[in-house]
Amino acid sequence: MQQLEIPAADGTAIPLNWFEAPRPRAALLILPALGIQARLYDKLATGLAAQGHCSVCVMEQRGHGRSSLRPGRKIRYGLDDILEQDMPAAMAWLGQRAQGLPLLLGGHSLGGHLSTLYAGQHPEQLAGVVHLACAFPYVGDYAAREAKMVRLLCRLMPFFSIVPGYYPGERMGFGGRESITLMRQWCEWASTGNFDFGGRSGLAAGVAAFTGPVISLSFERDSFATEAAIERALSPFTHARITRRKLGPEQQGEHLGHVGWARGPDGVVKVLGQWLDTELPISG
Repeated sequence: MQQLEIPAADGTAIPLNWFEAPRPRAALLILPALGIQARLYDKLATGLAAQGHCSVCVMEQRGHGRSSLRPGRKIRYGLDDILEQDMPAAMAWLGQRAQGLPLLLGGHSLGGHLSTLYAGQHPEQLAGVVHLACAFPYVGDYAAREAKMVRLLCRLMPFFSIVPGYYPGERMGFGGRESITLMRQWCEWASTGNFDFGGRSGLAAGVAAFTGPVISLSFERDSFATEAAIERALSPFTHARITRRKLGPEQQGEHLGHVGWARGPDGVVKVLGQWLDTELPISG
């Protein structure tokens, strides 16, 4: 693995972890879930690269891991900064490094939603999209317990953020230390069930322009990944070829759940390899 930094469009340093495959058929950019550091995906990236499926770049999320930013009163950013500043820079770097290979974009949970929106804005760049435990956070799609938790979190978030100047996810039991702006936008998703946020409209409609393959992997023991929430996460892809798989102990052993799958992703590596065999077969 190679660790490096590149500048975003606004000058912010973006840490990247690069895993180069010996003979890759594609290159994949992975975006983390809310509050998750890039290092969680080391095993996934190592497995995909070692098996020769694809080279992998994992982009650190603002405010986490090796990122120099830490949210506070004077440092705020939102989903739009990741989507419009960080992701284009990371994809441009990946395109140069991949030297003509097909480019894939994917993410875990929040990272998957951002991948969806990026695919709508830049459909010509991508050969495929990968969703990992990606279920839209709309409360109306959750079971009663999870819906109640998210509603309460969104009500309390502004009050708990006043004193520190950021959302204290560690204290709230959801996410990490997050920018207030980002969490407000996430709560918009949770309350409306719509991909629009921060005054932006029509974001989901643009995704119809992406006509390539999409794979969505969900996992047993993930209480947030209801059928309705997964369907909502995929709903903008009205013209894409969608593959869905739910992995359990047979594929993943004990490594299941919304985050646990990444700690032992052997089944994920195998299924993604099979999907690539179908969608990006090696010629000759």
